Amino acid sequence: MDIKYLSDDKGKITGVFIPIEEWERMQKQYNISETAPADSGAKLQQSLAEALKKVKPEE
Repeated sequence: MDIKYLSDDKGKITGVFIPIEEWERMQKQYNISETAPADSGAKLQQSLAEALKKVKPEE
């Protein structure tokens, strides 16, 4: 997976960029729909955090 980290001018990571193919795979894997209710943001954030831990374990 080709993940790119976005950071501010101080070097603090502020976001993550993933290729669209990976996003579409994750949508299927975690059952994320484009028409998800507004409160699904927390679930999405948790799912993405779990996926990232699998890809890049904490050092």
